[in-house]
Amino acid sequence: MDSTDLQPFLAQAKRKSGTLGVLISAFLLSAAVLFAGGCDALTDVQPNDRTVPADELENPSSFQARLVGAQADFFFAYDMAVAWQGLYTDELYDPGSEVEQRRVQPSNATIGSVDEAPEGIDGLWTPMQRAAFVTNDLQGDIKDGNFPEQVPDPENSAQLARVSLFAGYTKITLADQFCSLAFGGDGPELTPQETYQQAITDFTEAIEADNAEAAIKNAAYVGRARTHLQLGNTQEALSDARQVPEGFEYRPSAFSTNSQREQNDLWNMLTDSQRFTVDPRYRNMTIDGTANGDPRVDVFQDPEDPFGVDGSTPQFQSQKYTSPTDPIRIASWVEAQYIIAEIEGGQTAVGIINDVRDAQGIDETFSSTNATEIRNKIIEERRRALFLEGQRMGDLRRYEEKFDDLPEAGRFPNGTDADVDPSSEYENGTCFPLPDAERETNPGI
Repeated sequence: MDSTDLQPFLAQAKRKSGTLGVLISAFLLSAAVLFAGGCDALTDVQPNDRTVPADELENPSSFQARLVGAQADFFFAYDMAVAWQGLYTDELYDPGSEVEQRRVQPSNATIGSVDEAPEGIDGLWTPMQRAAFVTNDLQGDIKDGNFPEQVPDPENSAQLARVSLFAGYTKITLADQFCSLAFGGDGPELTPQETYQQAITDFTEAIEADNAEAAIKNAAYVGRARTHLQLGNTQEALSDARQVPEGFEYRPSAFSTNSQREQNDLWNMLTDSQRFTVDPRYRNMTIDGTANGDPRVDVFQDPEDPFGVDGSTPQFQSQKYTSPTDPIRIASWVEAQYIIAEIEGGQTAVGIINDVRDAQGIDETFSSTNATEIRNKIIEERRRALFLEGQRMGDLRRYEEKFDDLPEAGRFPNGTDADVDPSSEYENGTCFPLPDAERETNPGI
């Protein structure tokens, strides 16, 4: 497994995001970047309690701080992006939540202009916009040659590849979740498809950088394959997915216990604060109707602490995130294989399903010659294997546009969820609207 250790010190700092204007600073923090099979200390920045002022953004002495800060901003935003989309789809549940019931309005502060919403729940739009600005700004400065000593060959540098990777995953995450987007505080308003195209450019920069680490390049292949799949570019998606080596995972160790905001928010929401619980659709899952539990969706209820923060909602936690520092898998060979299976179908897909199951320690095999049954099994396998990894919302939106006869596992939840709350009425939204906080302050929209 390729992995990265990033334990950021997130400085307390005043910032500006796309909703409030142009962001001009990045967190300073300490980190070490490690890879399996060897240690490559890409960044080593001492903690600092100030931001990087605008007049120092091109100062060579600020380069390392900005590089690590770009990574930290991405991870700080990404875990809550995973949580919010899990709540909006069918992975998580929060009693009475507008997000849970898909009733999010442009005025909703949680997904709008807030950085940290009430009761410790981080917002979505502002942190993701910050990550987009910081990565794009640093990308530009590297390519412009503003750091000749640290980055003598910008276009082929490991540094550009890393920043471009995070820029690409920031954009695809936003495009998966929002109905329309805008960047930089000055517009224009973009469609998800236009944003996916920008993500492809970012991933391509990471892939084409000659000095990119293998883990970064492979993660970029997965990201670009996913983006092409969302756009319907099947041959390009196939080509990229086939580049990913068997067993590859990009699971950066990005969280720490320095402060609450540096913890994995999925662990926080499910275990510590217990604001969210695993949705009933992901509880007690077995393999193909057998009595064998599915290890990919291993959730549990603590008998000594069985209810959530409201004292009545059954609290189900996930074995995937059992500590505040557990990392999130961002890209993997498993995902790449499912991309191939979705496009190819037929016996190729059947073989992939069984190969991936075998790699995950699942003995049961799947067999079928029915095209619809095979497609539905791919949808089901993907939702289980990629549970709480930040892909469910993009998947459901893609399925809705691509297929007319979807199984329940391929649809957004509709109607009333009587298993959880008989009064919980779901609406028909499939994406978060562009927040009023952005539309009202962005002169380019």
